[in-house]
Formats: sequence, C-alpha cells, structure tokens
Amino acid sequence: MHVPPVGDADNVMPNVEPGGQRRYTYEIRPDHPAGTFWYHPHTHGNVNSQLNGMMAGALIVVDRPADFPAELAAMDDLIMILQAVCVENCFNMYDDLEEAIENKYSHSRRLSDTPDEDEEEHIWPTDLEIVEDDADIPLNDTSLPTVFVNGQYLPTLDLAVGEYKRLRFINAIANNVAELVTSRGSGCMLEVLAMDGIYFTKPKAKEVIVIPPGGRADVAIMCAEIGEFYLETDSASSRNKLLGLVNQHRVPSQPIVKLKVTKVEDPDDEDESEISAEFMRLPSSLPKRPAYMEDTLGTPQSRPIIEESNKYDFEFSVWMDKGITYGVNHEKLDIASINYSMPVNEMQQWEISVKDYRKAAIWDCDLEDDSTSVERRLAKKSSNCRTMSHPFHMHSTHFQISDMDDITDPDGIMFDVGEWRDTLPIFRGGVQIRFTPREYMVGNIFAHCHIASHVDAGMAQLVNVYDSDTRSNGDEASEEEDSASDEDGDEDESDSSDTEDTKEVQNVEKR
Repeated sequence: MHVPPVGDADNVMPNVEPGGQRRYTYEIRPDHPAGTFWYHPHTHGNVNSQLNGMMAGALIVVDRPADFPAELAAMDDLIMILQAVCVENCFNMYDDLEEAIENKYSHSRRLSDTPDEDEEEHIWPTDLEIVEDDADIPLNDTSLPTVFVNGQYLPTLDLAVGEYKRLRFINAIANNVAELVTSRGSGCMLEVLAMDGIYFTKPKAKEVIVIPPGGRADVAIMCAEIGEFYLETDSASSRNKLLGLVNQHRVPSQPIVKLKVTKVEDPDDEDESEISAEFMRLPSSLPKRPAYMEDTLGTPQSRPIIEESNKYDFEFSVWMDKGITYGVNHEKLDIASINYSMPVNEMQQWEISVKDYRKAAIWDCDLEDDSTSVERRLAKKSSNCRTMSHPFHMHSTHFQISDMDDITDPDGIMFDVGEWRDTLPIFRGGVQIRFTPREYMVGNIFAHCHIASHVDAGMAQLVNVYDSDTRSNGDEASEEEDSASDEDGDEDESDSSDTEDTKEVQNVEKR
C-alpha cells in the first residue's frame, strides 16, 4: 500500500517478541487506489514459517462511490485468500508444514549436522501430528501442497447463469505461483478487473490468470451454462518456459472452488427476486489511477527523460557457497546496508533480471511434453532444473512495466507492457519497470523476492528514498521509534499473534 515505510506504518524492521504487541497505524490518503491488499508477518528468517502457518489477512481499500461503475456495485464482492498446506513426504522441503514451522528449510541448517547457536534460535520445535479421519480432503497425495480458500477446502460458490461475481484473489501461499483456470467445457469466463490493487483500463478476458506469491487479482467470473464446474489451479507444462518446472514453486493442478450454476430466478415467484440486469454485464471502463501515479511510458513524440543516476539494475542471483545461495546482485541481504538511494519526485527506471551462476546453469532443462523419461530423470538430477521463478516485490509503491525481453512473456500470459504491479514473476529474460518515488515513501524501502524461503535466505535489498529539499531520508522516524522503544522497555523481534484477524500483529507487511 502507499503508506510510509517508517514508524508504525509499512515498517518491516521492528519485530514483536512472543507475548508482546505493537500497534500499526495506516493513514490512507484520499486519492489512494481502491483495491485489494493484504498483510502478513515479515520477520526476516521466519517469513516462510509464518506464511506456511497461514498467518495472513486481507485489507480492502473501498471504491469511492463517484468513481464506482454501477455494474461492479451490483456484483457480489468476495475475498478469496489462497493458502496451501503440505503435510508430509513433501516434494519440496520448504512446503512441508512441520519443517517450515521448525525452519528446517534453512540452507545453513541443511549444510551441518550441528547447527550453531544462531541457527538454533530460528528453530521452533513442533509436535505436529497428522490424524486421519473421514473428512473430504484428499490427502492421498501428501507430497504436494493442498490449496485452501479462506481456510476451507474446496468451498462452493453459487452462481446464476449469466451472473457476474467479483472474486478478490490473494495469493498468500508462501512459495508457489498460482495459475487459475476454469474446468474445461464449463462455459465459465474469467475477466480480470485489476492486478495488485490497480484497475485495468477495462476488463480483460483471460484463460489463465497467473498470480505470484504476494500478488492479487480481482476477477469477474460468469458461467453461461447450468451445472457443477470447478475453478482450478493448473500447472501446465506448456508454461514451463514462463514459470519453471511443474511443481517447482508452482501450485500443483487441483480443483480449489466448486462452481454451482443454476437457472435465473423466476421473476413471477413472489418469494424470489429477479437478478438485476446490472448483474449480467461488465462495465465498459474501470476507475482511473490517481494523478500521482502518472504514466511513465510517454508517447513516441514525447518520451520521459530519465537521469542515469536514476537507473538501477536489480538482479536475483543464485550461486553456490557451501550450498545454494540466494541474493540480489550477488550479495545476500545485509539490513545494515543501503544498496541504492533515490530522490522523491524523480522517475526511476529499474532493470529486473534473474541469473543463475551455478555451473549447471548452462544446461537447458525446460522439457516439452514429449521428453523421454530418461531426459526427465536427468533433468531432475541437474541442479539447473531447480531454476525457478522469482517474484519481484517492492514495498510502499506500484511500478509500471515499461519494457521486457522477448523471451520473458512473449504471449502476454503473465503481464503486458503498460500494466501496473507491485509483485511481478520473473523466470527468464528481464523486465524494465518505472515508477516515481513520492514524499510518503521517504525512508528505507524493502525490495525482495516474494518466494518466502528465498527472502528468508537473503534474496532482498534495502533501498532508500530521500527528500533533497528537506534533507530527510527517514532516519528521523527510525530514531524516534528506537527512542520510544527504549522508553517503553520493549524489545523489537519476532511474532506473537497466531490469528489472522488482528490488526495489531507481529511485524506486518502491508501493501
């Protein structure tokens, strides 16, 4: 969200010890974009543990009535928080619920049979027990994450034929991209209204909607036929070259919502009411962005001029150093270091890319459907086949996609040039983004990979926004905060709450 990165707002540095508390205050500016946002714990080193433990909640900035299309106002408006649990024998260790909570996925821990004292501090013992019962949850394949929607397994959504409902999807899954589709032959359509809380110019029809961890998608769904169908996740191999191998940071294919479609209610029945015609159509245009989110692309006749000092290369780096190591620009996160500084009200241009420095990275393991079993076994053993999508996320701002490499997303399945996001999946190639830091952003901004196990391992940077007119860089708020903490006798770290409802929670990330 567009709130300050300091003090008691979107400040991910302070932490709340178990048993402690911290109050967060968010002043929502009058022209803030209306949209779908969320919050979750952000204690460095424990993000994967806490997100796998389903610690997340939704935050909605409601639409202003004057800007709100009647067609959207008429729709049922439903929040859909996607979370996932893998309980045992998991294909990927970072998805395993017990190991995630105990923080066993830690790369440093796996390299030693005798973890040092610092590592022991990040291990949380559990006594998780899997109890089999008659519940209708298919745990026959426990090696892959099972998706829950608002904490429910396979909930039912009732629709009338031709009726549109607005579904606000939030991917709160710790480590996996969600690829949403409707079941084949369902006659159901998905129209994307907004991504990451920013409306498109008009609704955009999609056969598959790709939502990275931390991403959001506002979707209008409509089914044209009576029957029972499904909304599903679909990790098709046809998208391997966009997102990486199936089951490698991708939610496995499975139904997640049952769609029960019935006939339109009979208007002659006094006990029933006719569906309004407004339910049956989409708006021709959607609410506009606020003026401070100015277009960064310009026109062929008038391109924006960006100073060289306002250009930055941000590379997700993977290399070997006593094991697989994750970082940015070939360095792991150092919270004592500021990697880049940018002035307010000057347009920034960043190049976001991914590079695997491991020797095996010269191999290409993006196998097609006709690959032989031998090829697949060899690929599975190749460390390069762990090459994966890295969702880029920056706090306190959105950014506009200004350019991309041809191989990044040639068919526009994931995103298009001109779209505004705050979380962007990048697998191969690179993406250029532009944005203008504003006064509310003064302070240290967190930019990171939104794969939780990667950010815990150091795939993040701190960048600073400063106001050259006032000489402020956000340190004043930090000093006041430290002083207040000293006076109160409170210590900063870790999380204490285990509910998703409270707004006074541990180290919360808001966007």
